[in-house]
Amino acid sequence: MHFSVAEREFFRKAVKNFIVKNPSSTKSDIVKHFVQEGYAQSTVYDTLNKLTTSSPIKDETRTGRPSSWTAAKKTKLKRLTNNRKGASQQKLANKFNVTQQDISYQLSKMKIECRKREKTPKYSEQQQKIARKRSRKLVNLLYRENPLIIMDDEKYFTFTNDNLPANARYYTMDKDTCPDNVRFKGQDKYPVKVLVWIAISERGMAKSFVRLHKSAAINRKLYIDECLEKRLLPFIHKHHSDLNYLFWPDLASAHYSRDSTAWMNEYVNYVAKEDNPPNVPQARPIENFWACLFQKVYDNGWEAKTQQQLIDRILLKLKDFDLNFLQTLMSGIKTKLRSIADKGVFNYLK
Repeated sequence: MHFSVAEREFFRKAVKNFIVKNPSSTKSDIVKHFVQEGYAQSTVYDTLNKLTTSSPIKDETRTGRPSSWTAAKKTKLKRLTNNRKGASQQKLANKFNVTQQDISYQLSKMKIECRKREKTPKYSEQQQKIARKRSRKLVNLLYRENPLIIMDDEKYFTFTNDNLPANARYYTMDKDTCPDNVRFKGQDKYPVKVLVWIAISERGMAKSFVRLHKSAAINRKLYIDECLEKRLLPFIHKHHSDLNYLFWPDLASAHYSRDSTAWMNEYVNYVAKEDNPPNVPQARPIENFWACLFQKVYDNGWEAKTQQQLIDRILLKLKDFDLNFLQTLMSGIKTKLRSIADKGVFNYLK
């Protein structure tokens, strides 16, 4: 049983107190008592032997070979690693003439951890200012009127998705006999893509819109006719008939074309273009929705052989999202926008 210094001292004191209170107890009685409390027999015997030889309760100072890690070397290691990218522990080990395990140990003692860099949009200083300003304007509106947010977006799906972490690796007993479709990750120069549009709120999900490969991309006419008119508006009438909602599209050109804006002015409550924060996926939970849908569609390395098979799979997996999931997903929008407005676009990662 491994004890820390404090635990060893506490146990010795407990044994000594027991002996004082029970002077007639034999060594076997003492051992039996502490074994019943969960201590190892050898630990109790070792402690008794030390106490009978007048060993102190507290640990004596232990001597040993002094560490080769001087204060100057530790300072240098900290300077080369803390808040730096591209540092290699093996190269550092060669530089300090030690092992990689030694470098890892010294970093852990300094509480310097190796972390994966997180993906985030790139912003210019002007874009950051605009995002903060508009986030504040939008969140103030949300707090003042307290509407339910409806947001839409579109994404492309391909026959396979080997970029998912779960699909990036494979298991095999023999690499040479492993099937090629498992071992190799093929890349098409022009992969077949299916475009999916969806709108969500904490009250449900609109009927999806799917575009086949090589069909016209979503332009202002398709966006109005197929997405807004045929899908978004019926969704609002069914789930938001109290009109206590705010439609928040992203800043795609088709979403704020002259015709799209005219349609939204007439039929829906929406976030005006000049009030819409640019490039803030961290505040738009529909981005997390897509990530979950991708995971479900391509789970266990699933691959489609035809466009229709891919579409059927997407539509099937869309049914997996229940109302509780959507409500949880859409919560926290105001908090994220307030955080961006107060502390900047990168604060959500901290």
